[in-house]
Amino acid sequence: MKISINTMQKLSKIKNSVYDAIKIEYLYHSNKLEGSTFSKENLIDLLEQRQVNGEHFLDDVIETKNSLELFDNVINTLNDKFDKYLLWEWHRILKKGTVDDEIDNIGKWKKYANRLSKVELNLCEPHLVENSIFNLFADWTESQKDIYDIANFHQKFEKIHPFQDGNGRIGRFIILRQCIENSIDLIGIDDEYNKEYKEALYKSQTTNNIEDLVKIFEKCQLRLDEKLVKFIPTIKQVSDEYN
Repeated sequence: MKISINTMQKLSKIKNSVYDAIKIEYLYHSNKLEGSTFSKENLIDLLEQRQVNGEHFLDDVIETKNSLELFDNVINTLNDKFDKYLLWEWHRILKKGTVDDEIDNIGKWKKYANRLSKVELNLCEPHLVENSIFNLFADWTESQKDIYDIANFHQKFEKIHPFQDGNGRIGRFIILRQCIENSIDLIGIDDEYNKEYKEALYKSQTTNNIEDLVKIFEKCQLRLDEKLVKFIPTIKQVSDEYN
């Protein structure tokens, strides 16, 4: 489902409508990929009632609350320059109040070498992050992009792993922004494809072959379309009103 910048930003102002549905669907799966124990119902309670239901680790509660705020920030800054300063701000919002905040390690590139569990992958060393991100952004021009470009950017970003923590969620917020900016069907990585997604991502990072990752992205597009099909009339109505 394609949603333009203007339409998405106008939808964000409408209470109790498709925007909240997209936000919950997107955040539930993205956070769950990182081990969050919040169900969709828990997320809805937090969004609508500011109430935490269920048993969760404190940082999970904090980061889930922060992710609701960050989603809005990502949408509100769609017309802002896409650079490291924007990513630093996203990371600061996502991680504020967490253990990483306590050690002054948010809103900046990682200070310590990090690693991924259960896979053999050499991530970027901290002192190389600045230059690696600069080169990644330099390759991302203002011209129209397609799903292959987004997949390639994503696998490179995740291999750089520029932040101490939160790289997966920040990376998927980047995908959301890139889809909206380039009139591409929204890609929300669905937890149903968790294993396939991680395997395809690892393959792309070790072989530079992004075909499997693109296929997962396309599966996720179709699945999200199925979930949001009932909101098409509202999205069209808002789009027509703006135009």
